[in-house]
Amino acid sequence: MKFVLHKSFFLFAFVLWLSANAAENIKGIETFGQLTYQGARQNWCVSAKSDGTIFFANHQGLLQFDGTNWELNPLPDETILRAVKVEGDSVIYTSGYMELGLWKPDKYGKLHYFSLAEKARKYLTDNIEFWNIAVSGDYVYFQSFTKILAFHADSIVPVDFPAFTSVMNKVDNKILVSVRNSGIFEIIEAKAVPFITGDFFKDKLVKFIIPFENNSILIGTAAHGIFVCDGKNITPWNSKWNDYFIKNEPNRALFTKSKQIIIGTIIDGIVVFDKEGKLQYKINDENGLQNNTVLGIETDAWQNIWLALDNGINFISGSQHKEFAIQKFPGTGAIYSTALFNNKIYLGTNQGLFEKNYNSDSDAFTLVPETQGQTWDLKVIDNKLWVGHNEGTFIIDNESINKVSNQSGGFSIRQDPLNKDLLIQCTYSNLVVFKKTNDTYIIKNRINGFVDLIRYLEIDHLGNIWASHMYRGIYKITTDDVRENVNSIQYFGEEVFGKDHSVHVFKLENRIVFTTGIQVFTYDDLNDTIVSYKNLNEKIGSYTSVNRIIDAGNHYYWFISRDKIGLFFIFLDEVKRIKEYPVSLFNNPPMVEGFENILPLSDFSAILCLQNGLAFLDASEKDAIYNLKDYSPEIRKLEIYSNSEKSELLDLQNSKYKINHNFNNLLFQFSFPHINELPVSYTYFLKGLNFGWSEKTVNPEFRFERLPKGEYFLQVKAIDLWGNESASYSFSFEIKPPWYSSALAIFLYLTVLTTALLLFRNWGIRQTKKKEQLQHETREKEIIRLRNEKLRNEVEHKSKELASSTMAIIKKNEFLLELKNTIEKHKTELGSRYPDKYFNFLVGKIDENITNQDDWQVFENNFERAHEQFFSKIKDSYPDLTSSDLRLCAYLRMNLSSKEIAPLLGISVRGVENHRYRLRKKLDLKPEETLTDVILSI
Repeated sequence: MKFVLHKSFFLFAFVLWLSANAAENIKGIETFGQLTYQGARQNWCVSAKSDGTIFFANHQGLLQFDGTNWELNPLPDETILRAVKVEGDSVIYTSGYMELGLWKPDKYGKLHYFSLAEKARKYLTDNIEFWNIAVSGDYVYFQSFTKILAFHADSIVPVDFPAFTSVMNKVDNKILVSVRNSGIFEIIEAKAVPFITGDFFKDKLVKFIIPFENNSILIGTAAHGIFVCDGKNITPWNSKWNDYFIKNEPNRALFTKSKQIIIGTIIDGIVVFDKEGKLQYKINDENGLQNNTVLGIETDAWQNIWLALDNGINFISGSQHKEFAIQKFPGTGAIYSTALFNNKIYLGTNQGLFEKNYNSDSDAFTLVPETQGQTWDLKVIDNKLWVGHNEGTFIIDNESINKVSNQSGGFSIRQDPLNKDLLIQCTYSNLVVFKKTNDTYIIKNRINGFVDLIRYLEIDHLGNIWASHMYRGIYKITTDDVRENVNSIQYFGEEVFGKDHSVHVFKLENRIVFTTGIQVFTYDDLNDTIVSYKNLNEKIGSYTSVNRIIDAGNHYYWFISRDKIGLFFIFLDEVKRIKEYPVSLFNNPPMVEGFENILPLSDFSAILCLQNGLAFLDASEKDAIYNLKDYSPEIRKLEIYSNSEKSELLDLQNSKYKINHNFNNLLFQFSFPHINELPVSYTYFLKGLNFGWSEKTVNPEFRFERLPKGEYFLQVKAIDLWGNESASYSFSFEIKPPWYSSALAIFLYLTVLTTALLLFRNWGIRQTKKKEQLQHETREKEIIRLRNEKLRNEVEHKSKELASSTMAIIKKNEFLLELKNTIEKHKTELGSRYPDKYFNFLVGKIDENITNQDDWQVFENNFERAHEQFFSKIKDSYPDLTSSDLRLCAYLRMNLSSKEIAPLLGISVRGVENHRYRLRKKLDLKPEETLTDVILSI
């Protein structure tokens, strides 16, 4: 009970110390320099859009930040911008040197500038600069020191003032302007009317006019402090800070929705007060700002503070998270252990032991004398602070420090449960036993029989010493009752844990447990064996990869793994995770890798050791950005490009696109509007291509290349360091098929294919018909050939018959003529002795047979069969031919000689020649033409 009260007392003291240093320990300060935003050093003004986009009037142009991406938009003539004012979500007014105008985004999200300088040309004097912009209704006012111009109904008109104007601010719904030595005037449309005037304003330079409580206003001056005006009286505000204001010259101010007054100075950064004038915090170049000259102040939708500085830009988180706080202690080194003792906080570092009083005005830690070097372990035991050091072990008691051991490397020290007066410590080489005597501790002995490098030490209820090697496995050591000699040593390595390195031992709910970075094991004392701690592994989820377990008391335990820290409540079978901290929260400064350590302060609070710093953890607070689900990423750029790198921006207002296949490479650029000092990562799911969400990335730019045709549905969400997810941004698009596989192309393909098939079919039909025709013609030719061959055979046969019959007739007639000649010769020789009766009879019979009409008829029939239509053709050609001429033609057609024709005609050869001559005349033949050839050609 004494120890619990002691720890609670120091917890209260430590919280008081944190509160006392709150103004110097503001979390969530981010700096943005020229190298980050790629603009000029000076930023003159800042204005926020409702979606979280921030605009700065930068020396080189309009600077835009969407929470992720910076973009500089130079003016066309690249002149200086002095002021910026966002109006609604679509118009940004800017002004500067000899220039005033407005910016509007196009459908691709790109800003375009529209100058109003030409409309105001006649009112612009040499070297005029417009330093402030205010909007009221449909009037926009641009303020320079010498005049104010009002833009209304697309025209510019001047607003006349009696003298020099130092500042113009919108207060509630009024546009108020400070006029030197005169007072404050209100602009109503294009006229200036007195608002507050009097001798008070003589010789005072007003730098800001802002709204305040109960319809009053705060008036900040350059050299006379800050005043509050209730409409009648003007009195100093926050008098005890008046000297500070006069010394550091207030320049800009803002009254926030959370009733804070933020005052930006020329010399000392910003100071933030509550409405009663109590200081909340102060930030300058000593604790976060990169420059002390504040030129512009703005808060965004989440009450984050943005500062436009003479050198750079600063961001201050509006949600000062209470679940953790980081305090840097430069120069202390890597902190391996920490302790709260006797109203002091101690740091055990690689450079030595450092201490600091809670109530000290100094923020610096001092080195405890004679403790230079590596300090490994700090532990409060029996109202004494034990210091495990590279050079031995020290005890701090009250204000004194005593060295109680020269054994190098005090890593871990535990009280012996079997002997409350003994402490056992592991070192570089030995196990050392300390004994309490009369409220003091002395080194009793080193345990004989064991020498090794041990980092963690635990003692179970049976008195077994469990020692985890610095690099290798686990030893189970039994000793005698007085802890002087080793009885047995048993080593557990790869055969038990599946690995032989990075195995550590801790105590959880009075059980010995072992961490391997993969799963948790435990000692089964009933069976004297080491087994997987199945019940715990099932309930702690991903924390099976734990490397270190630290007892926080009352059944609470801190689990430290490579990527997260968790606080668990573990009692009997109940295992409940109370809080989780991503290790990535602690990267500036980071944890001490491989030697991570936590000092529990209560059930829910603890101190985390860092390099050159500490983190205070309060697990009773909600996770940061718990309302992340109320927001979704926003698209800032959508670009498509071809494989030849020809690109095209797409309209961001469209909800669904149909994209040509030759532009099937897409680039999406997103931002997350919920700006906070804690980073978010992004993940996407492209339905139609992926089968799940992508790995997380801090770069919200996603590129998809060579997407095949089809419909796609893209979802993008942000994830914070705690794993909280935002709402999803959704986007649908379609990659149209390539021209060669489009519906039109397919229709053309089908048309061409159908036409080709039809042409092929027609060609096939023609070829078939042609083949059939050819086969038919071949058959016909064959038939004709056969017929002609038959005819030729028949003609030949008939010709042969004709020739045979003709030769027979010739032979017969030759015989008859020879017989006739013989008879006539006999008649001549015998005279009357051969009676005329017989002679005439025989000669008549012979002549009758020589000119036998039947022979001619047979010849003519055979001739017509062998030489079809010969007679009809020759008759048609030569109708004057006689039957005797026709017969001679027939004989000539048979190519018979005159000698052969003579018997057939029953005349002499000369008679045949004479007949031929007459026939030539009838045929009207030329001399060079032969009668036989002409007859043969018919």
